[in-house]
Amino acid sequence: MVFKLSTLAPQNPWWRNGNWEKDDRDLRDIDLLFDRRPVDIDMKGTTILRGIRRSGKTVYLKMLVRKVMDSGIDRRDILYISGDRHNRGELIGIVNEFFLRRGRTILLLDEITYIPDWHLLLKELRETMDIAIIATGSDPVQLRQKGERLPGRGVEGNEYYFDPLSFGEYVRALRKVPDKVAQSPLSEAVRELQGIPDGAHPPERPVVDDVFPYYIPLEKMFFSYLVTGGFPQVSREYIRTGHVSDESYETLVRVLLGAISKGGRSEETGRNILQQLLAGMGGRTDYLTIAKNTGIHHVTVKEYLDLMEGARMTYTLHCWDLARRRHAPRKQKKFLFQSPMLAAAIHRYLLGGTWDDTMDFMDRNMEALVEATVVSHLVWSGERPQMHEQHSFSGFHYNMKECDCVLLSENGFHGYEVKYGKVERAGYPFPVTYMSKDSLDRDAIPASVFLYGLEKGRWCI
Repeated sequence: MVFKLSTLAPQNPWWRNGNWEKDDRDLRDIDLLFDRRPVDIDMKGTTILRGIRRSGKTVYLKMLVRKVMDSGIDRRDILYISGDRHNRGELIGIVNEFFLRRGRTILLLDEITYIPDWHLLLKELRETMDIAIIATGSDPVQLRQKGERLPGRGVEGNEYYFDPLSFGEYVRALRKVPDKVAQSPLSEAVRELQGIPDGAHPPERPVVDDVFPYYIPLEKMFFSYLVTGGFPQVSREYIRTGHVSDESYETLVRVLLGAISKGGRSEETGRNILQQLLAGMGGRTDYLTIAKNTGIHHVTVKEYLDLMEGARMTYTLHCWDLARRRHAPRKQKKFLFQSPMLAAAIHRYLLGGTWDDTMDFMDRNMEALVEATVVSHLVWSGERPQMHEQHSFSGFHYNMKECDCVLLSENGFHGYEVKYGKVERAGYPFPVTYMSKDSLDRDAIPASVFLYGLEKGRWCI
């Protein structure tokens, strides 16, 4: 099949020379790259990265190109195709012609969910050509539903969540390039963090003795992280200007509403439900209560909230039945935004206002935003597509007192509670780590210090 090089060549500037980054449309205007852990490419399988738009998947693919080239693979054996530029027939023809000419091929398919029946496309490519495939998609609902229809196609063990930057990733990236933030409001904090160690700890056994001396600059960085939510492009903007533009909030709102619309749902209904989540951030509720407050049937409310969670906009925490070591489906739930930037964007979308109004919203809701951020990081540390998703190991507990997040592991339950005022301990039937504002004790750690060392798990990027 004949394919147009005028369309394909600009997407693959590494074909021409080794210094291709300056010509790449996705990299040439980026003055600060946030490093992430690279996936191990399965040369005989298919790797899928699924996550919300604007989390940096395209840039990540381009950084993988450099890693692959550095490993010794010929740069002309790497083929990048954006799924929003070709239909299924064109894409198959391009890959087939490329494979016939080059033989060994590493295929990078960006935004594959733009292509109808993309799972059949992957199936055909794997069955007809011996190539390595790395595919990304920003419609996580489709990726989950249709990805489950690819058993035995080399996907098992090669599926990853692609999330915003963790707080540790954010800090470590800026610490490595202090010259890039020399004119930033964060410049002093970055300089003060030059000696902080890179050590990591599991959630239930935090090791912070070498980190807490850096609490002051870490706390400054933590506030900027809450403002930007770990979204790379928003983080770059904040580092340059000290604030987030209206356009960045609008872009994220469009991502949220687009996910609802792609799921075949009403944006107006989604907006009403989001308004309820924003009003009750951090509190317990249930589908019936939201239904009563919105005039929407409770089954419909559940469908929308499932869609939002599948799109990695929100997390649903279920209450544990401790005796049975499983969730209690009839008890109340907690619905948390995956990133504080999402909450701020929805606030701006629903209520309008200025940058100062958004900062006032964050100040008023700081403890709830920190709680949601802690929960997100805890989920990221243990989540695995299909085998160990958040509902299998995370939840919360309430009886006389409520523990914000409780993880279940082979060692039993362990709780995590955010206390941004005075750390008041409660008697729980499991050990608890308290996330404080600035208190350090045998079981209390400042949230910024704890999150700095909490790494994403094996299947979260």
